Amino acid sequence: MCYCVNAQVATQSLLNIYAIAHLRNNKMRTQGVLYDKSKAFAIEVIALCDNLREKGEYVMSKQVLRSGTSIGANYCEALGAESPSDFIHKLSISLKEANETYFWLDILHTSSYLDDTQFETMTTHLKEIYKMLNSASITVKKRNNLIQ
Repeated sequence: MCYCVNAQVATQSLLNIYAIAHLRNNKMRTQGVLYDKSKAFAIEVIALCDNLREKGEYVMSKQVLRSGTSIGANYCEALGAESPSDFIHKLSISLKEANETYFWLDILHTSSYLDDTQFETMTTHLKEIYKMLNSASITVKKRNNLIQ
């Protein structure tokens, strides 16, 4: 899986929070690069956890499953934010979950449950998502005069 990051496009799509989520046929339809990447990453994490369980590893697989899928879930919550502060708070939670996911991936790599290629692939995808979340948070903070 290979991703090309265009942070400028991603940031622009995040600036208008309410334009990202659309109601169509009574279903919430979410669009955007960050949504797509966080969803793809969550699917990668689910596949990893299936593989870990086949190897008999249940504790760390459950931890990385929770944190790795929570990144996108919290981002989706941010899309429905009631205010810029609420949006920033939800993004902050996504960033924390990304940090936790990195920790678990590092532990899995160090303990040889992940080989070098798997680790590099997953952490590359995770870092792309992290940068996009961070960029969105900074942009909203600047637009709302919360930072300079």
